[in-house]
Amino acid sequence: KAIVARSASLDLYLPAQTSGWKSEDHALGETENLSAMVKTTLNYDEALLRTYRKGSREFTVYIAYWAAGKMSSREVAYHTPDICWPAAGWERLQSNEAYPVPGFKFAPAQYREFVLSGQHVQVLFWHTYDGRTIAYDPNGRPSRASMLTDLMSRGLAQKGEQYFIRITSPHGFNDLWNDEGFREVMELIGPLGPGLSTRLEGFELSQ
Repeated sequence: KAIVARSASLDLYLPAQTSGWKSEDHALGETENLSAMVKTTLNYDEALLRTYRKGSREFTVYIAYWAAGKMSSREVAYHTPDICWPAAGWERLQSNEAYPVPGFKFAPAQYREFVLSGQHVQVLFWHTYDGRTIAYDPNGRPSRASMLTDLMSRGLAQKGEQYFIRITSPHGFNDLWNDEGFREVMELIGPLGPGLSTRLEGFELSQ
């Protein structure tokens, strides 16, 4: 599967408003110095952190992009929620390494649930390399089969284009799958890596 051609910045791929949802963009660090440290550590070419809100509901989209040759898939994998969030004090409660995305022809997402000081957050994420979604094992590391495939097909240099896409919600996703605005955002995320942006006809999540 080919990922979308990069002809504009990431913020132009996602709408600022969609079907009743308003958005707010965030820096990746609490201060300018911290944001600079994050960029240096992750070494991305571009990143976007955008929260959508409608009433009491919200979800946040994080997308990071690396041009071909910027980082190996192994280096990007060092900065997944499984590694970074526990280091910041979050406890991982649940995990699903093959979470089906209802209503979309997407590659299965990585699903996680974390808690910190009583605050629960559900997480979906995909890591794509050269148009292929990388599988992770239960410990939050790229599976051996996935890494072996990369090494055999592309060698140690691993010069593929990469996206890391993460969606979080403190309220969970069950009440979002049928929301038109959320689905619009998911459709736009699809071509960046998770899969085809085509909806499955006749889908409706039971309430």
